[in-house]
Amino acid sequence: MAFVGFRAVRAFRQSKQAVRESASLLSVIVTALTSRVEASQSLVSELEVKFETFDQRTSHLESEQSNVRTNYLQVLRHLQEVLSNDKRLILELEQIKTKLSTIQQPRMVARSLPGRDQATSLPVPAQNVLATLTPTERQTLDILRREGGKSAPELGRRVKKSREHMARLMKKLYLDGYVDKESNHPPFRYKLNEKVGSILGNDEKSVTAEPPEKA
Repeated sequence: MAFVGFRAVRAFRQSKQAVRESASLLSVIVTALTSRVEASQSLVSELEVKFETFDQRTSHLESEQSNVRTNYLQVLRHLQEVLSNDKRLILELEQIKTKLSTIQQPRMVARSLPGRDQATSLPVPAQNVLATLTPTERQTLDILRREGGKSAPELGRRVKKSREHMARLMKKLYLDGYVDKESNHPPFRYKLNEKVGSILGNDEKSVTAEPPEKA
């Protein structure tokens, strides 16, 4: 039951991550469309001025220039339609973004960390938290415990792992609740979760205090 609960909470956490990523992607799209609308608006205004000037200069040649004038009007109407569609799309995306932002984001400390007693998971002994770590993960957490927050590239150089490998490892440790982010924007700096830090500290003390084996 503990494993099932842990997996369920983890899936729920990842879905919230997808929501945050979707909201971020929508922000990028809205920004791009806003720039496009501004450029289209500027072009429409420029064409309107040129059309008025052109109309004044060619009024006496209206019969000969009727085709050109018709083409100008068609282009102007087309741009106005594009501008209207872009504005409507921006409005719809803003509404979606607002709905996404209203989804309640739980506090970071509420992630289901192994060994943490949550309503959706059973308590797990602290030693099981350490048992699930790989040597590289344990070394990474020990560095964060001793030296404080660091970025993934810094940690990669310390444990002699590639940038890509370390980025995946830190993402896993973050999603599993072992580390927290000191910043919400790249480049991310990671710090050890307080709960994990206390477990690692207690584990180190117990190893240090263990008496040597008798010959």
